[in-house]
Amino acid sequence: MLGEACALGAAFCWSVSLILFKSSDEVSPMAMNLFKNLVAIALLAVTLVFLGHGLDLERSGSDWARLAVSGVLGIAVADTLIFIALQRLGAGLLAVVDTAYAPTMVSLSVLALGERPGGAFAVGGLLVLAGVLLAILEKPSGPPRPRGELASGIAIGLVGILVMGFGVMLAKPVVERGHLVEVSLVRLVAGAASQLAWVAVFPAQRGALAVLKPGPAWRRLGPAAFLSAYLSMLLWLGGFKWTTASRASVLNQMTTVLTIVLARIFLGETLTLRRAAGAVVAVAGALVILLART
Repeated sequence: MLGEACALGAAFCWSVSLILFKSSDEVSPMAMNLFKNLVAIALLAVTLVFLGHGLDLERSGSDWARLAVSGVLGIAVADTLIFIALQRLGAGLLAVVDTAYAPTMVSLSVLALGERPGGAFAVGGLLVLAGVLLAILEKPSGPPRPRGELASGIAIGLVGILVMGFGVMLAKPVVERGHLVEVSLVRLVAGAASQLAWVAVFPAQRGALAVLKPGPAWRRLGPAAFLSAYLSMLLWLGGFKWTTASRASVLNQMTTVLTIVLARIFLGETLTLRRAAGAVVAVAGALVILLART
């Protein structure tokens, strides 16, 4: 049950961080992602020293390559794309796009890892997705967004989810063999290094470095970075380490419903009967997955 607990914990932490990131639209997606990654690197490095572990210098070259490519794709590229989609769509519409996460991850786990989810898992997964869709597929409120902005935001979000899924599937075998904190640190260093290289090569992107200067935005970005890139990252990878990718990804999908509830509590957004019913259905699906053997 440790892997399942980690997957649900990651969903909760990411939901809280999304509420905080949502109020930081003045910061560019690249800057937002770079800030959270550098904060997490510092925290993970301290954690690794505290635990008395070092880098696994005996790791094979192919495993180092897997972690590096996974970090570049899953952290530098995918997270930046998700933040771009968040700014173009808003949290509500991004939640709709995010429903593609679990089906994408399950498909990749079957194709890349050879996992074979059982019937009970399929029932639970369908309940989670049904609950999520029930909760979020409502007529959007507020001013309409330009079609081009919506189309590009949806496309960018979907690509971000696909790239994220490919990145974690690439790293999963190494995660299972390695130390969770050390593996997370290596992935983050690879991701942040690629971002800094991008900024160095393209001068137009150097404005992203301004986020590293202390300012009012840190009050929101600091806690968001801790929750998303440090705590949620460890829990997220822990879910993939200690349970199947299929189970972990569907339980991660609870992020959508949790975000709806947290948005009601902290942002005062409306919690309709339909959204509440969707949350109940999704929670029921999560319980089925927790109790099922796959």
